[in-house]
Amino acid sequence: MTEAAARRAVVPPPRAAAVIAGRLTFETVSHHYDGMASVKDVSLTVEPGEVLCLLGQSGCGKTTLLRIAAGVERQSGGRVLVDDREIAGPGVFVAPEKRGIGLVFQDYALFPHMTIIENVMFGLTALPRADAEREALLALGRVGLEGYAFDYPHELSGGEQQRVALARAVAPRPSVLLMDEPFSGLDRRLRDSVRDETLAVLRETRATAVVVTHDPEEAMRMGDRIALMRKGRLVQVGTAHDLYHKPAELFVARFFSEINVIEGTAGDGEAESPFGRHPAESVTRGAPVDICIRPEGVLVLPAGEGVAGRIVSRRFLGEVDLYEIAVQGLEKPIKARVRGGQSLRPGRDVGLGVEPSDVLVFPRRPTRPI
Repeated sequence: MTEAAARRAVVPPPRAAAVIAGRLTFETVSHHYDGMASVKDVSLTVEPGEVLCLLGQSGCGKTTLLRIAAGVERQSGGRVLVDDREIAGPGVFVAPEKRGIGLVFQDYALFPHMTIIENVMFGLTALPRADAEREALLALGRVGLEGYAFDYPHELSGGEQQRVALARAVAPRPSVLLMDEPFSGLDRRLRDSVRDETLAVLRETRATAVVVTHDPEEAMRMGDRIALMRKGRLVQVGTAHDLYHKPAELFVARFFSEINVIEGTAGDGEAESPFGRHPAESVTRGAPVDICIRPEGVLVLPAGEGVAGRIVSRRFLGEVDLYEIAVQGLEKPIKARVRGGQSLRPGRDVGLGVEPSDVLVFPRRPTRPI
């Protein structure tokens, strides 16, 4: 066996060393770039040991909020606390290296002239070198890369570099770990496996973690809770189940799935569409509403059953077929996602129904870009 092969011999990964998880709190935090608000009065608490995903589209303020917590940016107003200790606020600014917060950048930010173990040891300068090497090897072992300790970053794949960045961040045992879109540079198949490995490390270390992402599926897979942002503000905070099944507004529902929107008017605790009456308890009688139906909740039935429809188009998407179906009384066809096998051709008459759990009713608001 060559020396390189020996260094890469597979050994069971050691358990990650546990940390004392911290509580991260934002109190009415705001931030401005050149006079323009990028974060607006955000109040949010991440509990010890919790994995919270900050979700939103580019430019919504999620990365800025992360950088404020790390000390890379200074907020314009409000406070940031770790375990009730103010680390940023009016007249207070604790240096980033003294906050006990780890940060994993989107581009990994590895030093190309340093070996992998030297990269991981970078945040362990307070320890004697022998102790720092031992801690670095333990961190590399947990992410399965102890055999690459003396290689250089350019010799590793993108997924391996991401795991090195994670090892470097957890080696000092931070009470809070911040991750800025850490998987966005990986292809889909690799992203899934590296994400699962990362989540396993977070669970073992029990560190409080905030993960920034623009991918709702990633947020649902990783987060104990999700904080959805839009234009610098928090729109809704809750579990994946809450945001999917009980969205606070149409924007939230659209973020997590495609939506068919039918305009209607609220009656006494309900709204009516061609598919029947739907609960609308919180909407004032006579108010305009948007009746929202998820495509997977549209039931395609034999002609003569339910509501009459006609197939306009079909697209094969692997596990499901995506149909556009014209419905009498509606200006636009509705979309239905149906498990493959029916292969209904355009022009065919069908019946339609809906799953009540996939119907949501919201007060109609002026159209705004999502």
